[in-house]
Formats: sequence, structure tokens, C-alpha cells
Amino acid sequence: MSRRDALRNLAKLTMGFSFLGNFGMKALAQTSPDYPVDCTPPAPTGPATPFVPGKLPVLPRKSAFNLSTQEIASLTLAFQKLRDLTTSDPANPLGWLRQSYVHCWYCGGGSDGKEGEEIHSSWWFLPWHRCYLYFLERTLAKLANDPNLRLPYWDWSTQGDATQTLPGIYANSSSSLYDALRSVTTGDIIPAAFVGPKAMKIVLTSSNFSTFGGVDTTINGGQAGTLERIPHNNVHTWTGTDYAAPNWSSDMGVLATAARDPVFFCHHANVDRMWPSWLANSSTHINPSDSSWLSHSWNFYDENGVWTSIKVSDVVDSKNIGYVYDSLATVPPSTREKRTMQSFSAAITDAATKQPLIAAPKAVHTLKNDPVTYQVALPKVHKDSLTALSNDAGPKYLLTIDGVVLPPDRSVSAKVYVNLPTANAGTSTEVPNFVGFISSIAKVKPGASHAGHDHGAQREVFEIDDELAAILVRDKVVKITIVPVDSRSKKPKTMQFTYGQISLQPLK
Repeated sequence: MSRRDALRNLAKLTMGFSFLGNFGMKALAQTSPDYPVDCTPPAPTGPATPFVPGKLPVLPRKSAFNLSTQEIASLTLAFQKLRDLTTSDPANPLGWLRQSYVHCWYCGGGSDGKEGEEIHSSWWFLPWHRCYLYFLERTLAKLANDPNLRLPYWDWSTQGDATQTLPGIYANSSSSLYDALRSVTTGDIIPAAFVGPKAMKIVLTSSNFSTFGGVDTTINGGQAGTLERIPHNNVHTWTGTDYAAPNWSSDMGVLATAARDPVFFCHHANVDRMWPSWLANSSTHINPSDSSWLSHSWNFYDENGVWTSIKVSDVVDSKNIGYVYDSLATVPPSTREKRTMQSFSAAITDAATKQPLIAAPKAVHTLKNDPVTYQVALPKVHKDSLTALSNDAGPKYLLTIDGVVLPPDRSVSAKVYVNLPTANAGTSTEVPNFVGFISSIAKVKPGASHAGHDHGAQREVFEIDDELAAILVRDKVVKITIVPVDSRSKKPKTMQFTYGQISLQPLK
């Protein structure tokens, strides 16, 4: 039996749980491609109760590929009961559909134009999703009468076909974990561009929380971190159905409907796992200390239906909410050739810091289906700074693309290369020239009204490390190439978004 056949057979793993009944008809009947109209949370009967951390025993979240038979049965039962609530008590805030509306509310809202605080493309992305998963996890535990239930994670960050595929327990059409509105099944492999060694290296070696996890929305319209832009967005769109009738890019392919798919929570558990993995990768990796970040709060219904207020500071340490991960992601081994370092000492001059190198002028540029390249000569002031970087004697450089405006009704993705002007959709990302992705997930399906759902103009940033700095110094020129790709990392049939100035300067 081939490895792929073995992986596909994992999809049959939960077939034997006869006591849970036939989920197929229920699961499919409760999965709708319709875009939600009103995602507003049910009105609470009183003020929110402050969350009290530290009340749960700390247990591990495990890989979805490593769950025991009993753990699979408990998770499957919990999601079935979650679905049943939507049928028996549609207004119950704990039911499957209302739980999905929580994500819809914070990611653009329904077609009525009402929405909560946008938590994507900013430093709210990680803590908000941690809170969301926590409350869903506790609801599942109560429904399954299993206080030890913890959400599994989809460990696509672990290199290899065995994990970079849909976990088998989510592929069984007779299971409550199944969703018909996917474009993949067990055995389909996530493109390396999204989760391969270079992608994971970029994420886990991001220099600070701003580049890793995003920045405040009040700064340049917000900024998504490498974690959100590379694996998060692209695994979402890879999993969701494509732009074809009758599903039109649901469920995982649209933010408003993504949480209708149980694998959403498995995917986001691994996104959450990347947070402590990044912190563990370097002593210089630290969370924001701003009180405006730590004291920020959101309200959720807990497993008892109590309207609860929870702060970022309550969840920064996952032990406070009852879990750790059984393992952390690590930077894949480097395949780079060992370079001979020269004796070099150079300070970053004020000119290099104050006068960024402009590769594309401040204007409205449009990316469509084909790659575009911008070129600028490398002046001495930046050559000296990059030479220092190439010899580990200076800070990383930051490539900045300002004014990026992404469509609300189309998921988009584009690879960014430096000094590789021949790059196209088929070009490997396992090269020093690849620096990351511009990407987004559609807020609404194509054809749906997107009044009030537009993505605002944002800044996209990419780090240039010592290996790429050496290439720039050698070439004496900077060439930025933006390559559009689809959800399979191939040339897209249709693509369009706009952006503004492209510049480089030392990372402060």
C-alpha cells in the first residue's frame, strides 16, 4: 500500500462508532453555502461577567493524527451535539451555526452590514482566536461530558506528506467532523509554498511580534504578520471550495462561513501552536507589553451560556486556560550553503534609516494574473548597510509594500521574491530570494453584497536576511517581483488587487 492510500484509509477511522448514529445526513443538511445575513451575537441579559483564569487543569492539545480512539469518539460526539443544538434550539448561542457566527461577526459581519471589531490583519489576530477556541473547546467538553477534552491541532508545520494533508478524522462523510464544502480530502498535499521549510522558517524566525503576529490597526491601517499571511490564509483557501457554483468558495474559503467547518478549529489550533513555538525559538521573541494590547477585551458566551468578558492578558499564557501543546514547531533544518564571512564592521547610517530605498513610487499599482517586477539601483549607503547585514554585523532589512487594497469577495495570494525577476507561479519558494506572501481570505462569496466589508489599505512587510543581503550586494541592484498564485499555488485564472509604494530600509 502506498503512503497516499494509507492516508486516505485514515478517513475511515471513525466509522466504527455506531453508538453515535449516522452523522452524514445531519452534517450535510446543516451545511449551507448561503452567506449569513445577521451575525450579531444574541443580546445578553446583563453585563458581562469577568473571566477568571487558572481554574482548569493543564492538559495537552494533541495532533489530530495522534488522537486515541476514545479522544476521537469524544470529539465527534461533541460536534454532533453542537450541530443538534442548532436544530433543537436555533437561538442558543452555543449551537453550531451560532458558534460560526461568532467568527463571522469579527471578520466582516453578515450581509446586513453589521459587524464587530475586525480582528484580522492586526495584533488582535492571535489573542482573539485563542479566546474563541477556548470557549468553543469548553462548550464541546460540556456537551460530550468529557472535561478532559482538548481541541486537536492540524500540524501542517511538521514537514512531510503524513501531516501536510487533511487529517483523516475530518474526511469521513458519516462523521460530525465532516464538511461537504471542501475542495480537498485526505491524501491531497498542501503546497510547499504555504507550509514548506522556507515558509516555516520565515514565520518562526520573524524578528519581532509586529512581523510575526501583526500590529495595531491604528498604525498604517494595520498589518498582518507572517503567520497570518503565509500558512493561515493559504491553508484556509486551499481547504475551502473554489470559485464555482453552487458553493462559491465556502466554507473555509470565506471568512463569514469558515467556522462552519469543524476543521477550522483544528487549523486554528495549529496557528495558535505557532505562537508559543515562535516565542520558544529565540530569547528575543517576546509579546507586546503595551497596556492597550494586554487590557483589550472581548465578550463570548461560555459553556454555561454566561456572557463573559475576557482580556488578552488572561490568555497570553495558555496554561491560564487549561492547555499546552504536546510539542512545538521548530525551524526546519537549513539547506543553505555555508558562506565565508568577511571581517566587516559598519554602523547603520542615519541616511539608510531616514531615506528608504524606493523600488516603486507612491502610486496606485495593479497586480493581475501575471508577475510584475520593480527595479532600482543599490546606492552606496544601502550597500554598506546590506554588506553589514550579510556579515551578521547589522540588522535585517525590511521590504515594505504600502497601500495594499485586497478585494472583499475574492481570496488572493501572491508570492514575493527579491532579485529573482524570472520567478513565476511554478518557481520554488525554497530559495533565499523568496520572502513571503501578500494574501487574504474573501470576506464574502463572489456576487454577495460587500457593503461595509471592504479591506482597508494595509501595509505588508517582509524581512530580508543575511543570505539575501549578500545577493543584493553582489547584484548591486534591487528587483522586487510579485507573483500571483491561486489556492493550489498555480497561476490564477483571475486576480486583481492594488498596492502603492515599495521600499526598503533597515529594520529598527
